Amino acid sequence: MPGFTIHIAVAKEYAKKHPKEIRDVDEFIKGSIAPDNISLENSNIDKNITHYGKWGKGETQTYIDAFLKDAKVDMQSDYWKGYFMHLLTDHCFYNICFRKELEEEQRTHHGFYYDYDCLNKELLKKYHIEIMENIKKYMSCTEGKPRYLNIDKVIKFIDNMSNINLEEQEELIKQKGMEGIK
Repeated sequence: MPGFTIHIAVAKEYAKKHPKEIRDVDEFIKGSIAPDNISLENSNIDKNITHYGKWGKGETQTYIDAFLKDAKVDMQSDYWKGYFMHLLTDHCFYNICFRKELEEEQRTHHGFYYDYDCLNKELLKKYHIEIMENIKKYMSCTEGKPRYLNIDKVIKFIDNMSNINLEEQEELIKQKGMEGIK
C-alpha cells in the first residue's frame, strides 16, 4: 500500500481538480485512507477484506470489480468514491507504476515504509496535508534517502492519479473487469 500521505495527496488533488464531482472533501479523504485504516484500527479485519484482494507475501492484488459489486458500496457517496480511489491507487502503484521498485523491494525485503517516511515531509508540505490524529502514528518523517522510491516519480504518480475520471474507471471495470483499468 502506498503510505497514507500518498493516498491523501491523491485524494486532495483529485478533489481540487474535480470540484463538481466531490462535494464533501473530508468524506472523500476519509474514504481514501479507509482500506488501510480499518485493518490497522481493528486487527480482526484482514487487509485482504478491506482491499478486496490478496495482500502480503509478495501479493498485491486488488479486485476492484468485486468492490463495485459489493451491496454496501454507494458510488454516489464521496466516502465510497474515496475508497474506490484508494483501491485504484494501490493497483496502479504496485502493478503499473512502481512494479520494478516492488520487485526490488521483494528481493531485499526492506519494505517501502522507510521510503514513505523519507518522502512524507516533502509531500506533507507540497500538498498542504494536515495529519489526522487517528493516523498520526503511521506518518513518521525521517531524514534520509529513500531506498526505492524517487520523489519526482511519486509526485508524477500523484498528479496522474488525480487526473483520472472515477466514473469512467468505474464503467470500464464494470464492463471489462480488472483489465478495464487504464
